[in-house]
Order: sequence, then structure tokens, then C-alpha cells
Amino acid sequence: MEFYTPKTVPSNSIEGLLQFIKDNVVDGRRLCDTPGLVEQLMGLKNNIPNVLDHITRSLEEPSANSYGKNSFVLYRDDTVMLRAVVWEPRSDTQFTTEDENLFAYGLCHDHNFELMTLGLSGSGYTTHMYEYQHKGSAYEEGEEIDIQFNGDFVLDEGCVLFMDKSRDLHSQSPPKALSMSLNIIVDSGEKEQPVFVDTQSKRVISFGNVIDGARYMQQLQQALS
Repeated sequence: MEFYTPKTVPSNSIEGLLQFIKDNVVDGRRLCDTPGLVEQLMGLKNNIPNVLDHITRSLEEPSANSYGKNSFVLYRDDTVMLRAVVWEPRSDTQFTTEDENLFAYGLCHDHNFELMTLGLSGSGYTTHMYEYQHKGSAYEEGEEIDIQFNGDFVLDEGCVLFMDKSRDLHSQSPPKALSMSLNIIVDSGEKEQPVFVDTQSKRVISFGNVIDGARYMQQLQQALS
């Protein structure tokens, strides 16, 4: 994992970020090792209207947003995805049991793709980072797994977090206020089965996520204006 604190950078757009990715990201090189990519992503913090415009467009294609009501796919091709994710505080009076499953706060998990995420707005969630060495085959529920704690980080506005594929694990604590992150996902090569871990017992657990419909645009515009 890598964590980057905010920098003063020029404004950017989704279109500009995508062009930079296409011109500079190289297969086989860690996403965070692409010179200038972190700054390109941070630049979106200075152009939130552009991001909101792309979210509005994504709502016109609901079939593209299959990750849950809090997730908006802004771009996707065979290997790269840009995705905006909304994070609700647990104090929200509309927070339901289904929301608890969807946001999965407190659930330690990895990703079987590279992930670089920007704190775009709001107070940001806290992420509790762990690391493990994948054994190269599927884990069984209840199996012991050796994990190392790497610290707590708050994805505040302008911060960027990079997570290595099938190596970094994290659990998240809810933000104090409605927040949004923006992800670059690079999904290529062989994929391992995702891993969910009980950090107390250090054993693999199972988890079923609940998917619901999208309903956030007015709330987002109010929070980001």
C-alpha cells in the first residue's frame, strides 16, 4: 500500500485523467509507480462539477452500475474502471440493515485488482490497513491467515490511497459526514478469489453483499456544492 497526503495540483477532469491513464499506465507496473498519476487523480478535487456531470450520465445507464446504490461507474473498458463511491455516516437516520451489508464497515477484505482511490469530498472514511501473502490458491472458510497491521489512515479530501492486488487488506470505519471517493481500478492478469478476514481470530470468513438501486444525486449535489 501507499498513502499520499494532499498536494497543490492543477485542476483536472475525468477526460484528462483517462487520457493520461491510456498514455502512461503500463501493464505489469504497479499503478502507483506511474509517474504523475497521483497528481492527475488529485486534480479532480479541483473540478467536482465535472465529476458530478459524469455521475449524472452514469445514472442514465443503470445497467452499468451493478456494484450497489452507492457506486457510480464513470468509465470502463477491458482493464480500467473509474468509479465514484459514496460513503454514508452510520448516524444517518435512513441507514438500514441493507446499508450495513452494502457499506460493510468493519469488514476486513482485500481486492483482486489494483485500486487507487482519492478522497474527493467530505470528512472521509478511516481505513484500517493490513497486509498478507496470498498462498496462490483459494482459501477455505475458517482457515488461518497470517496478517500484519500497517496502520490507520483517513481518506480526507485530497488524500490518495493505493492498494496492491491480493496483498493489501483493509476494513473501513464510517465517515463523520457524507463523503465521496473516486477509484481507479486496474483489473488485468490472473485473479485470485477475494479474501474476507476476521482480524481478531485471523481466520477467513464468508460474506454476502446486498445490492440495491441508486438514489443519491440530490444528496450528492447538496453535499458537494
